[in-house]
Amino acid sequence: MTFLKLNENTDFNELCKIIAPEKIGQKIMQKKTKIHFIYIKNIRTAAANILKQDALRVGAELVTHKEVITAKISHSNALLMATYEQLEKLVKKEAMQDFGLKNLALFFKKQFIKPKSVKLMAVLNINEDSFNPKSRVNEANFEKRLEEFLELKPEFIDIGAVSSRPGSVYCGAKEEFERLKKSLDLIYAKNYHKKAIFSLDSFDEYSVEYALNKGFKLINDISGLKNENLAKLASKYKVSYCLMHIQNEPYNMQENPHYEDILNELSEFFTQKLEILEKYGVKQSILDVGIGFGKSAKHNMILIKHLEHFLQFNKPLLIGASRKSVINAYFKSEVEDRLAGSLYLHLKAFENGASIIRTHDLYEHKQMFKLQKAMEELSL
Repeated sequence: MTFLKLNENTDFNELCKIIAPEKIGQKIMQKKTKIHFIYIKNIRTAAANILKQDALRVGAELVTHKEVITAKISHSNALLMATYEQLEKLVKKEAMQDFGLKNLALFFKKQFIKPKSVKLMAVLNINEDSFNPKSRVNEANFEKRLEEFLELKPEFIDIGAVSSRPGSVYCGAKEEFERLKKSLDLIYAKNYHKKAIFSLDSFDEYSVEYALNKGFKLINDISGLKNENLAKLASKYKVSYCLMHIQNEPYNMQENPHYEDILNELSEFFTQKLEILEKYGVKQSILDVGIGFGKSAKHNMILIKHLEHFLQFNKPLLIGASRKSVINAYFKSEVEDRLAGSLYLHLKAFENGASIIRTHDLYEHKQMFKLQKAMEELSL
């Protein structure tokens, strides 16, 4: 008999392939393999005491303020620690309680399913002012760069003609289309659009519809659905729509110091905007928390660390932290020296729930995620 201390993230089902337990038993035990942390803000003292007792009865635990039990305070923050099996039991219990606990039961019912694999989105910018010079192309070298990307078989290729870096000013719809037209025509004429899902990084209706008529299958709208006509286009052409959170506009985008609860702020944003998309019949949508785009470095890190929170919407999550200033905030570096930071943030984003990674460095990300997948598939 020998003993091995395994990594706690080892795939339970892969281990069971070696051990060969009963299938029913395996299914039951899988619900006990992970402790979920549910942070509850401003819960009433009465509700906290009820939830504490219910949690203990099912084997879970609730951490509260020390004065909750004495009722010297009216509200507390709390941390519920429970397995999936225990949460299932708590759903039934809290659904019958008052003090707002019925809403908590509804939250417990939501699915937070992490993706098993990642899709990559390569970036090509047809302009002269995107913040990463290496992402820029022109009419002369566009096709060569495009073919280099396609050889690596990314799932998505994102084409843009307008910089969205902080402080940038929109060039106007006419100029944007003039920058795009020849490349969009080329993609369609040579059937490149059949080799990957092409997206257009734009909020201009005319350019977007032109791209959709040239085989593009995704609208990448960084404006946060300020123009609802883009939702109409997504519905009309039956394509996907990427909804990104942004504060203000690129030209006046500044860090918002008033984000007291960034996770809740974005939850409310996605809830409201998804209702609009559903109203127009958009069937396929992707959520992007908008790394940068009016958020502090700490906000960006919080969003990546707790990305799992947004899996409640049951939509693919896209993260684009590629070479952004959040890296510079923690390790002084120029854009060209932020590959390592980009890889780290994107790996963590995938581990925490992202299924699409938008990157300037396709080759390096393909290599990293190949190794990540190989490591994940190890049973021992």
